[in-house]
Amino acid sequence: MAYLICGDRNIPVMGLPGCVMYAKRTIFDLILPRVMADDAVSAEELAALGEGGLCLSCPECTFPNCGFGKGR
Repeated sequence: MAYLICGDRNIPVMGLPGCVMYAKRTIFDLILPRVMADDAVSAEELAALGEGGLCLSCPECTFPNCGFGKGR
């Protein structure tokens, strides 16, 4: 995740690994809504999400009351 400074705008640029194509849910699903809402995402926030649990694709989703995307 990076920001391209273009005049007075910060344009988000995201690089995604191939697993995004195959995993049902990833951290990308948590970040994209923030990017679309023009909410800046810091490197520290991304690092914390990287330590979160994997989505277990429970039969009944209880997100955000689960370990998915939460730092330890």
